[in-house]
Amino acid sequence: MPVPDETYFGNRPEGGGISYGEVRKLSIEQERLILLKGRLDTILIGQIKELSKLNSDGKPIVYSPFPLCVLTLLSIETLGRVIGDIEKIKNDNPNEISKRIVTPIYQLMDKKLMQKPTKKFYEGLEQVHGIIDKKSVKRYSDVIQKYQRNTFNHGYQAKGVFIHPVDSFWILEEEKGFMVINPYMFWNRLVEVYDKVWIDILENQNIEYRQNALKYLDKLLT
Repeated sequence: MPVPDETYFGNRPEGGGISYGEVRKLSIEQERLILLKGRLDTILIGQIKELSKLNSDGKPIVYSPFPLCVLTLLSIETLGRVIGDIEKIKNDNPNEISKRIVTPIYQLMDKKLMQKPTKKFYEGLEQVHGIIDKKSVKRYSDVIQKYQRNTFNHGYQAKGVFIHPVDSFWILEEEKGFMVINPYMFWNRLVEVYDKVWIDILENQNIEYRQNALKYLDKLLT
């Protein structure tokens, strides 16, 4: 059953809300994409960003590193769904849909996350988790997906990816077999990628992103 026409969809560029029914009536691609961005700016990025704000002393106004990290992981998957060809992903490998959706976003955040873990890291990871399936951890981004995103979602804890105010949004403890994430820098880097992706979409610099964003919108509206 589709979302009712009168339901709030997001914000207009000039301010004020717009309903699902009003968006459904639009046919101009650029207008529709601008409203999709307005929706995500308002109910995703804008609300989560409140948890990342710092005071004049550089300290969090609301100390919430764990919720911020969880919501960053959620935002990564959401952006992946906007720019990814979801039907193709489902058809290619129905057992790794979530991983296939988020991997392009991690690549945009840091290409080093696409590197294959070293032998030392695998050995350390095995010490942390016991026997591991190397086929499910082909790159460092897979470690975040498998050992942080999944365990956070199902138990609000992580084993193998930890939170700490390190000097980069992620660092690798290679011999120990785990990663460390700074949740505030993690979020800020995702926002930078989000902004660049939307420039590419709205300025028609990436046709694939644009077409997939329109498919994402169509699915929201039907």
